[in-house]
Amino acid sequence: MKVLNNTSVKKFLKYSPVILLVSLIIFSFKSHGNKSELEDEFFKEKKLLQKELDKIVADYKEITTKKKWLTKRVVNGMNKIIALKDSVEQMKKVNYDLLFKYSLKVTKLERENRKLFLKVESLREQNKKLRDENTSAKKKLNEGNESYKSLLATNKKLKSEEKVLKDKIGVAGILKISSVKVEALKEKNNGKYTTTTRSKKIDAFRVKFDILPNDLANIGNREIYIQILDDHNNGVPSERSGSKNEISYNDLINVDYDREKISVVSLISVDRAAMHKGEYSINVYIGKRKVGKSSISLR
Repeated sequence: MKVLNNTSVKKFLKYSPVILLVSLIIFSFKSHGNKSELEDEFFKEKKLLQKELDKIVADYKEITTKKKWLTKRVVNGMNKIIALKDSVEQMKKVNYDLLFKYSLKVTKLERENRKLFLKVESLREQNKKLRDENTSAKKKLNEGNESYKSLLATNKKLKSEEKVLKDKIGVAGILKISSVKVEALKEKNNGKYTTTTRSKKIDAFRVKFDILPNDLANIGNREIYIQILDDHNNGVPSERSGSKNEISYNDLINVDYDREKISVVSLISVDRAAMHKGEYSINVYIGKRKVGKSSISLR
């Protein structure tokens, strides 16, 4: 009896179990002359088919264990092959037609499952590519967001530094004055003034100071307020008394500041009848800012 090489059988069955089975049937009918030998050959072929089915089932089980993402359709196809494997195992009598039928069905199911698997594998690769692209896009978006946040932080820092710088420039640009000098004056018959410290002789106060130069100060008009208060913090009445920007004043002077030194002299006439002995305060404001002060004592 001619025997097929076992390795060749396995290799052949792997690629075309139907062709192998047909070949085995033809070979069996040609090589065996009695029923007993034919049955022996049938069960040998059955075992070969079972063995190959076991391998197919084992391969599918390994695939489904590793690839949890397989579709139900693929898994159902694999379950059909397992069911056919069980049917082949349950064959107890010689039935080449049924064995041939099972072989055809297994071949068909395996071919369909291979197509499905390849299709699912292709879709998975596409999904992986899309996920990678999505991840890359998200990464770029995150990098863009981080860059935007960094720019915002930098801009905020620059604005803060700009504010600090402006504040420093603002402080540096504030006008200052020299020390304030005050004299109490009495008017002579000829209209000239002489200094005095006697309250009942006072007709005027002369206030002198310089607005100091400042290259960082804004150029333009400045309002200077001169205020005289008695020792009870009451304003002293004068010819040009008034109030502006919540500041009561005895004299209001407008100067055109050009960053150069400006000397200011104010002669403030008062009613000597309203004067009394004590200490008087003289305050100087430029705008709303108090920039200097002095005092004088009268007896």
